[in-house]
Amino acid sequence: MDTGKLKTTCLGVNARTIGLLESACSTGLYEIVSVADGNLASATRVSQIYNCTAFDDYRQFSLQNQPEVMIVAEPLNKCGDFVKTAINKKCNILKLIPTAPDFELASEFINLAKKNKVKFVTAVPSRFAPGFERLGDYLKTEAGRQFYFVNLCASFGPDFFQPIASYGQTEEKISGGGVLLNNCFELLSLLIENLSLPQQIYALVTNQSPDKKAKQYFAEDTVTASMIFKEGLIGTFLASRQTGNGSTAPVKVYGSKQNIVATPNRLAIYDSADNLVAEHKYPLRAEKCIFEMFIDFGRALLEPEKYKLRNSARLDLATMALIEAAYLSAKTGMPESPARFFEISEKEKFPFV
Repeated sequence: MDTGKLKTTCLGVNARTIGLLESACSTGLYEIVSVADGNLASATRVSQIYNCTAFDDYRQFSLQNQPEVMIVAEPLNKCGDFVKTAINKKCNILKLIPTAPDFELASEFINLAKKNKVKFVTAVPSRFAPGFERLGDYLKTEAGRQFYFVNLCASFGPDFFQPIASYGQTEEKISGGGVLLNNCFELLSLLIENLSLPQQIYALVTNQSPDKKAKQYFAEDTVTASMIFKEGLIGTFLASRQTGNGSTAPVKVYGSKQNIVATPNRLAIYDSADNLVAEHKYPLRAEKCIFEMFIDFGRALLEPEKYKLRNSARLDLATMALIEAAYLSAKTGMPESPARFFEISEKEKFPFV
């Protein structure tokens, strides 16, 4: 029976994806029709909640289902071929962070989705956090355009707005990196969306683990970077597990007349003398941001003429390009250009400038 809802499957089951499916169904836009996980018992437990089929064979899962949406919670190195099968069957993909282990693979999947005229986007619920939404609105005003320096600093204490992580984040050796790729994708995506893609990035990474073997497997736990944007804007970025229980992932933008401080639940504006001019605080629940993300994705698929998706594959690819350039810079010891990766992939001028 056609319910008018998006027939949805989920590839990869864990504690976070169970909550994710609850949020999706609570919108009234999705119907869970099948779940798959390498552990059949885990898949079966979830399938009993939604009265749907369960698989531990990803090949059979991809062949026997014809969904409109697939939520991918596994890293692509584990399930890439099956995700490709779904895309070729005209299925839209919502991939949990990160988009892919590296830029090349992200570009391959995004271009395949484009060829099949379906969506392949990364789940970025913090885009719907009220503090960050108001930051975006403010930066679009005339006053918000008069800035020259941006500073991002993410620490990973209990107050950090945790992303919806892919299941494979515990396997950092094969998922492609540490804090930069796995923990800071959302923050860097917000940077590009609201300002622009940096023209150059110079990055340093380190790992403070006393275990020398762990350093080879778990990549960086600390990254710092300097960025050059267009028209005189420069920026710095710091993310580290070593900073302890710091404040929630702040974004600070400094202008000639006003400075802005944004967190997921707060936007504050100061004058040049650092006097508070305006402050807006908002209630914040991660579940609400996830709910709004699913509303946005579902409406854009069901009524594309009326609703435009907030996120885009091109923005995800730009974020992957920035991350890839940062990792390359850390290896070469030289500034690198993120746009170069995008232009090679798209064979056209980069749009985020």
